[in-house]
Amino acid sequence: MKWNLQWIIKQKDGCFHFDETLNFPPEMFHNLSQINGLKDIRVEGDGRLDMRNHQLYVDFQIHGLMILPCAISLEDVDYPFEIESSAIFAFYKPQENEEVIEVKRNTVDLTPVVFQEIMMEVPMRVVKEGASLKTEGNGWKVLSEEDEREDEDYIDPRLAKLKDYFKDKE
Repeated sequence: MKWNLQWIIKQKDGCFHFDETLNFPPEMFHNLSQINGLKDIRVEGDGRLDMRNHQLYVDFQIHGLMILPCAISLEDVDYPFEIESSAIFAFYKPQENEEVIEVKRNTVDLTPVVFQEIMMEVPMRVVKEGASLKTEGNGWKVLSEEDEREDEDYIDPRLAKLKDYFKDKE
């Protein structure tokens, strides 16, 4: 989703509408633990160029599905979302306290802004419908309180003679 300044100027009054579908490659999510992917991302909105301030104002909505790991089973969960946002792009070097995005080479790129907005909306955890916690697996199991008490009373036979060691010292 890139727009060149020359193309924006050619639009009627510097205003334009956009409706695009974005694809984010799976490689983007390899190092992210809170999200496994995105699909069916649709971004639509309007842009308005203000030549006096040399700024582009963009209001947009994002719709799509996040693919998130289930908090219990780690299986993929499709999580629908809808985000409304806006961004201001500056065609000059902004000052530190200005909340605008600097445009490089007179080309506005909305894709990183869209990705950032989506990442800020990722929920802390989701649970897949019907997911249940596993109580045992290959070489492990969840202990109940009874099992834990039995485990506390258990003495390793290799160390059993040590309990008699201190009886002689008294």
